[in-house]
Amino acid sequence: MRSTEGLYFSRLDHVRAVAAYLVFCWHFLHLTPTFPVPYASAPIFPLALIDEGHTGVALFMTLSGYLFAKLVGDRGIDFPAFLWSRAVRLGPLLVVVIAAWVVIGHFSGAPIPLSDITQGFILPTWPKGTWSIAIELHFYLVFPLLLLLVRKHGPFALLAVIACALAIRFDWWRTFGEAQHLAYWTILGRIDQFVFGMLFALTPISPRVRRIVAGVSGAAFLVLWHGFDRDGGYWNYTGAASTSPLWIVIPTIEAITYASIIAWYDTASFKLPARLDRALAKVGEWSFSIYLLHFFPAVALRNYFWTTDGSGNNFYVAWIGANIAFVCFLPVAAFSYRYFERRFLVYRRPYLRAPVAVAVMAPKSY
Repeated sequence: MRSTEGLYFSRLDHVRAVAAYLVFCWHFLHLTPTFPVPYASAPIFPLALIDEGHTGVALFMTLSGYLFAKLVGDRGIDFPAFLWSRAVRLGPLLVVVIAAWVVIGHFSGAPIPLSDITQGFILPTWPKGTWSIAIELHFYLVFPLLLLLVRKHGPFALLAVIACALAIRFDWWRTFGEAQHLAYWTILGRIDQFVFGMLFALTPISPRVRRIVAGVSGAAFLVLWHGFDRDGGYWNYTGAASTSPLWIVIPTIEAITYASIIAWYDTASFKLPARLDRALAKVGEWSFSIYLLHFFPAVALRNYFWTTDGSGNNFYVAWIGANIAFVCFLPVAAFSYRYFERRFLVYRRPYLRAPVAVAVMAPKSY
């Protein structure tokens, strides 16, 4: 999808497609700790990436930080126009989906309190996957401050933000005995992903170093994620919050991994086959609709799959079902994007201005 400024990066749409796929599989396989696929069925390496597909949310958020930093660069930013453009892009479908969940809750006997909707701008109380859009909004609000920090002190000053977030999560874990809630559901965990996305977009890194960092961090992440999955993963087997101190650093680990891979992939010299490139770009273009709408038909498809096939205890058969459901859902997402989302894009406003003076220049290429 083209940005407000008319710029387009097809490979970043590929990343969106992967993130949407991971989240879709996560909800198809593990909407609860025991249904439809029990956590004890930890799959072989490296399929923990699918089994713990909630990490797709981290990939989305890292991509947001990378993309907006890449778009803005050293340009000035009209902040009201920036917020308006983001509201026009995300708001219409978000409002419709939240309204749909409110109606469903009313008729299903599980009403959503009005306080959940109003507090959702600050707390993770919006229903289903909509909670993460509020965290995106929090990032948009601090984005100019992060840019100011970079322009005054250089991109590595962003590491101070990461250090503060780590300290807060450590103190939360020491005080309350768990850091999972803070790390997964709030900006105090997700800020690492936005910030490392910005850092890798704004720091000149040679192609060779970028390739090495992406390869090493990607391989290490797969090994860590495999062990994390076998130790109980997100659901901690029972659904109780994990007391593991690993949650203090999980957002940082995801951030470094995904930011380095995005930066490498965005600038890599190889080319995908034209048809594959276009197909992935289209799925990425529809990713917002996939993310917000997949709860409705995906749950129905998932329930139908288990009640007719009865293979809920087999991860591999379940994953095949998830792939079938994902492909079947793509026309729905395409329809939503083309006939609903895209109609509002004409109301976006350009928000980039002339380049601004930077007190401390970015370091030379590494």
